[in-house]
Amino acid sequence: MWWLAGLIVGLWAVMYAIPDVWFHHLQWGAFSGSRERPEVALTFDDGPGPDTNAILDELKHLGVHATFFLVSARAHLQPELVRRFREEGHEIGLHMPQHVSAYLMTPWHSYRQVRAGLAQIEALIGARPVFFRPPWGHMNLGIWIAVKRLRLTLVFWNIAPDDWRSDRTCQTIYRYVVQLAMPGAVVVLHDAGGSRTCTVESLSPMVKGLRALGLTPVTLGAMTQDGSLLRRLWMWWELRFTRSWNIQTVPNRDGGEPFLRMGHIIYRGPGIRIAKDRVLQSGDPFGEIHFSNIALAQFSGQAMSGLKALHSVMAALHDLAAWIQTEPEYGDVVAVGGVTLLDAERSLDRLGFQRVPVTGWTKWSMWFYLIVLMSIYHESGWKTLKRFSRLKPIRLVMDRDTLMARYARPRKSLTKPLAPR
Repeated sequence: MWWLAGLIVGLWAVMYAIPDVWFHHLQWGAFSGSRERPEVALTFDDGPGPDTNAILDELKHLGVHATFFLVSARAHLQPELVRRFREEGHEIGLHMPQHVSAYLMTPWHSYRQVRAGLAQIEALIGARPVFFRPPWGHMNLGIWIAVKRLRLTLVFWNIAPDDWRSDRTCQTIYRYVVQLAMPGAVVVLHDAGGSRTCTVESLSPMVKGLRALGLTPVTLGAMTQDGSLLRRLWMWWELRFTRSWNIQTVPNRDGGEPFLRMGHIIYRGPGIRIAKDRVLQSGDPFGEIHFSNIALAQFSGQAMSGLKALHSVMAALHDLAAWIQTEPEYGDVVAVGGVTLLDAERSLDRLGFQRVPVTGWTKWSMWFYLIVLMSIYHESGWKTLKRFSRLKPIRLVMDRDTLMARYARPRKSLTKPLAPR
C-alpha cells in the first residue's frame, strides 16, 4: 500500500504545496513594484469591516489612496461603503467571497469561489477587479488556474507589520513599515477581522515617515511594475537583511531620495587608529553605513557627474550626523563606515574617511556581494561585471568626533533632490 500513500502525498503536493511555495512564497509571476520610482503601495485586506470608515477618513485626511482587497460577501452587504471607496479614489481588488484558506478548499471549489467573487465585485462597482490576493496568501492549483484563465494580477506583499495581532501597538506597526520601506514595496494592512484601532492610529505617523524618506504612498494601479525576477529576489533578501540587522534609513533633509542607511553593529576586524588617542578595536560599537540602492544606481550610472555625486554624499553625511545625534541607539558608536568598491581616493579623503584594505574571507565575500549588488542596480546591468570585477573592496572608517566636527552643523543644500528615474 506504500504506492497509494505515495500517490496521495504526490497529489497533495501538486494541488497544494507546490503552488503555495511557488506562487505565494517565491511570488513567481506576482505583482512587483519598480525599484526605480520612489513609490510604496498601501493595501488593506479582509474588509469591509467596522473600522473601514475610520481608515477611509484618515486616508482622506492624509491625501492618500490605497488598494482594498474585499471579501465580496461582506462587500455585498455594504454597497454604500463600496461606493465610498470608488468616490474617494481608492482601488478595489478581490480577496475571496469568504475569508477561507486555500488549504481548506478543494482546487475546483477554489476556482468557483474566485469566479463568484469577481462577479459579486463587478456587480457592485460596474467593473471587473484587476488585482487578486487570496486570504493569508495561500494558494492551491485551482486558484492558480483561476488567476490565469480570468486574467487576474496576483498580489502578495513585501512588508507585513501584522497589524491584526492584539500585541501590536500603533508605534510597532508604523515603525516596522517605515524601517523596511523601500521603492516598489507593497505593504499589507487590514481593515477588518478584529479591532483596527491601532491600524487607524498608525496611518498618520506611517505616511509622514514614508514621505520623510522621499516615498509616495500609491495604489497598486498607479505603481510602476518591475519585470526583473532578479531584483524581486534581491528585494526579498534585502527586507530580511534589514529586519534581521535592524538597518535604519537616514532621511534626506532636502526631501528627496535618501542616500544612506545605518545599522548598529559590533565591529569585528583589525584595530584601526581613528584618532591620535583612539583605536577602533574588535568589540567596539560601530555605525555601519549602507548606500540606498537607488542612490547606488544613480552614482554608478550617467545620472550624476563626479562632482554632483560628491556633493550628494556630503549632504547625506550632514543628514547622518544630525540623525545620529537624535537616535539614542547610536549614542555609543565610536566610529562609522562601511565597505565599498567605489575607491575614489581623493574624494574619500576629502570627505574625511580613512581607507583600510579588506583582507581574508571578508574581502572575497564582500567582493562577491558588492559585485552582484552593482550589477543589479547599475543602469547597464551585468554588462558592468567585467569593469567592477577588477575593483577591490575597501573599508571606509570615520571616527565619531570627526563626523560631528565636519558635518553636525547647519548646512545649505548642496544639491537638488534627484528626480525619479
